[in-house]
Order: sequence, then C-alpha cells, then structure tokens
Amino acid sequence: MRLLRYVFIISLIIIFSGSIISIRKYHFLSQEQQILNENNVNNNKNNNRNQKYSLMRFILPTISIVSFFIGCYVVSLLIKDGESIGKDKYSGIIYMFVIGIVLLIMNSSILSQDSITEYIKGKKFSIIGMFMALGVGSVIFGFLDNFGMKLGTDALDDSFLHAFLGPFSKDERFNQYRNNIKKNLKIMNVWVNRDWRKVMNHVLRFEKEINKNPDFKDLSNAIKGFDGVKLDIPPLILKDRLLTNDYIDNIRSQYDTIDDSKAMLGNTFSDFIGALLGAGIINLFIYMTGYDGSFTGDENIDSSKFIKYLSIYAPILEAIFIAIGCLVPVFLNIAMSRSGVNKNVRNAWTVVFVILILVILMMYLSVNGLKTMNSKDKKNSIKKVLKSTLERIDLKQNNNEEKKTLDKVNTLINNL
Repeated sequence: MRLLRYVFIISLIIIFSGSIISIRKYHFLSQEQQILNENNVNNNKNNNRNQKYSLMRFILPTISIVSFFIGCYVVSLLIKDGESIGKDKYSGIIYMFVIGIVLLIMNSSILSQDSITEYIKGKKFSIIGMFMALGVGSVIFGFLDNFGMKLGTDALDDSFLHAFLGPFSKDERFNQYRNNIKKNLKIMNVWVNRDWRKVMNHVLRFEKEINKNPDFKDLSNAIKGFDGVKLDIPPLILKDRLLTNDYIDNIRSQYDTIDDSKAMLGNTFSDFIGALLGAGIINLFIYMTGYDGSFTGDENIDSSKFIKYLSIYAPILEAIFIAIGCLVPVFLNIAMSRSGVNKNVRNAWTVVFVILILVILMMYLSVNGLKTMNSKDKKNSIKKVLKSTLERIDLKQNNNEEKKTLDKVNTLINNL
C-alpha cells in the first residue's frame, strides 16, 4: 500500500507537469484554428475544433490543480499512516518542493510572462473571471499557507531542531553530555506524541491511592500503552541531587524551546513554498481568465461598479477567501484523523467537497466568460491606456517640450 501511494504520487506529478506542458500545444493549435476562422473556413469540423480548444483552456489547468490537491491528500495519508516508521513524514515537504521546482521550470518557459501574454492577447476577461482570479487564487494561497505549515511542522523532528537551535539554547555545564541530552530530547518527544492523556488521567484517578497501594492495573496498562521510557541520566549527574534537578530542567527547557519553535519554522516553510508555487498558480489563473489588470476596452466591464470600486472591496474579498482556503486543511485533517468506525466525519468531507466544486465551477465560468476583443474594444483599450499613462506621468502644459508630447498623445487618442 505504501509503495502504491508513492507510485500514485509520482503519477500525479507527471499528470500535473504534462497538463501544464500541453497548454502551449493547444494554444498554437487554437491559433491555427483562428486563422482558418478568419479565412471564413466554417464547417462542422472547424466549429467542433473551436469548442474543443476553448474547453482545453479550462480542462488543462483544472487537471493540474486537481492533481496537485489529490497529491496533497495522498501525501497526508502517507504521513498519517507512516508516523510509526518515522521516514514518511518527510514525504510532504519533498512533494511540495518537487511541485515548486516543476512550477519554477514552467515559469521560465510555458508560463513565462511572454508566453502568458501570447496566450491571452486579444482576449478580454469577464467580471466572473476577475472574481475567480482574486477569490480562487486566495483560496489556494490560504490552503498552501496552512497545509504547508502543517507539513513543515510535522516534518521538523527534534533531532533536526536540536541541531538547528541547540547552539542558541544550551547550558555550558553540560556540554560533555550533549549526546545524552539529544537522546533524552527524543524520549520527551515520544512522551508528547504518545497518548499521554490516558496516563495522566489514570495518574489523577489514583492520586490518593498511589501512595497506599503499588498495584494499579489500569495505571499499569496505560503506562505500557504509553510506550514511554524514563529519562537516561548519566551516573555522574545522579550523584548530586541538585545537579540532577538542574540537568533535567535543562533538558525540559531545551525541549520546550524546540517545541515552541516548531510552529514558527513550519510557517517559514509554508511561506517559502507559497512564494515558490505562487507565481505559477497566478499565471495559470491569468491564462484561464485573461485577467491581468489591463483594460478590456469593453465599457460594460471597464466602467462597471465591480471594477470601479475594486480597490475598496478587493482586500476584504481576498481576506475572506484566504480564510476559506486556510480552513480546508483544517477540515481535511478532521476528516482524516477522525475517520473510523462510529466516527461521523461526513460534515468535514462535505465542506471540503463543496469548496472544491465551487472552485471548479468558478474556473469553468471564468473560462466561459473569456471573449475575443473586437476592433472597438481594442481602440478603447488603447485610449484608456494612453489616458491612464498621461495621468501617471503628469505632462506639464507650461513646459514646451512636454506640451508637444501631450498634444501628440491627445491627437493620437482623438484619431483612434
């Protein structure tokens, strides 16, 4: 089962990469089809091709995004089922790094700025496309943030963190015992990761009786199930009771420092992965929606209230969708960790699937709303760009050289 999951993950990475690579192929095929359309070669075969190439603009990015999410789920299963092995916990960060490297390569080729411009030139986005680029993009970034943080936190074991943080948190008196301290930190890590609640529950249940009767079956079974061992204290340290207390306090303090740092280092990993994957995902959305912040030339779009007040509501919209994206790994974790007999996780899975369906639906609607700019749209777009540029650079009327430039641009705008 474990081997099959790794094979499945590799297959998903291949599908993820292949679907992005296919974007260029289908783009050039659609360009050839457009030439046929311009030459008035219209028949049922050509119309079917038009629909096919338009549909591929939706299908290819969707395949890549869905395969990425499925990969995240399978990796989570590997980590969850392989906790006792100790190696599979690194599969998550390796998977994210591989996806990041794939997107890094794609960003310099298939999804480069020049390529994206080539894919969307002559296209105008729709309002729903703009919402998809802003909203769905935020959902995915929110997912990456929380999911990446969990992967990073789970993968950072105490041996690694001790090596990383040890030089900044140590007691000089115990330098010669650093290997023993490292061993005890692992023991403490076992305590924390095992079912310590059961042991503590029975200890508290029999708190009064512990001092009276040494035989406690429930407590004994809990301790055996706990699978923990006592700390290993060097004999020289044990000779001095006060030094022993200091030694144990030092180990506990180091462990607390390491444990408290896990979340922060996990968040560092999620931010790194988010930045690595971010550009590629943004370019995928631009390819699908055509939304790159430019003027469409269509007054129904450029002059709509949604565009006019975008700067006001966009931060709120992004914040809401990022929060939704952050909640997806939470519900996914609930669904996976609580699955089993007599454990109802239907609501958690429902939330995950509803969000996924809404994301795919918005992707489809945004692609469906992508239209070709007509001649009027192109002229209006040029005018708006020129007017916006004039406002930005602020050519002065009282400067002869700048006034000449201003007059030439205004003449061009009026002649369009």
